[in-house]
Amino acid sequence: MLPGLEGKAALVTGGSRGIGKAIAYALASEGCAVAICARGEEALRAAAAEISDATGANVISIRADMTAPDEIVSLVEQAAAGLGRLDILVNNAVNSTSDRASRIPDDVILNHITTKIMGYIRCARECVPHMAAAGGGRIINIGGMAARNSSPTNPGSGVTNSAMSNYAKALADDVAADGILVNCIHPGSTRTERYMGLVAERAARNNRTSEAELSESVADIPIGRMIEPEDIANLAAFLCSDLASAITGQTIAVDGGGGKGVHF
Repeated sequence: MLPGLEGKAALVTGGSRGIGKAIAYALASEGCAVAICARGEEALRAAAAEISDATGANVISIRADMTAPDEIVSLVEQAAAGLGRLDILVNNAVNSTSDRASRIPDDVILNHITTKIMGYIRCARECVPHMAAAGGGRIINIGGMAARNSSPTNPGSGVTNSAMSNYAKALADDVAADGILVNCIHPGSTRTERYMGLVAERAARNNRTSEAELSESVADIPIGRMIEPEDIANLAAFLCSDLASAITGQTIAVDGGGGKGVHF
């Protein structure tokens, strides 16, 4: 067990599937009570029940839309009331679409900005007072390697993910005196429903099989395999534990070595 997580309360946005669900499961396994949110109620309730049954933890589900400011306020209020406290926030919700950089319409880029950038900022803003009152906490922004690997067909993800890294550092410096540590994780190509759907779309555009498209993607990852949601969850749980009590304002990639940049 990781020290410092037993009895803590965590809110994980976008927690009904993929990376968010894996993080919620990891935190629940370490003794945290967990609130998960998403827009789809059926999948949300199913995920909460699955995690609770597997870990024995108190897991509650709260439907919320990250593009609606009033729903974010209500989400944090319900999570704090339902769990009795709020020590951890994992910002993970995303709703992205792609288009070419030279012609990306306002609604596409604004969807990225409203859902992820403003959604993360608003969630953090509502959670910070709860954490400060309790003497400290952890905030983790889930970004993505699009922040470091630009794409002419997916500029929205690059803009939002790089922004979340910058915001994590700014927020970390602002709330360190309150005992709140803030970090950002950039997942690489992770085996989620969303990613596998994108693989299928690319395969159709390129007139090839999904298997061939996926094999090509894996070939660019030095460790020779896809990143699994659990790989991200393991780091998130560590960053929320007492073992990471001196780590804040950092962005850490979990990409199997797929990123080509050198970051000092």
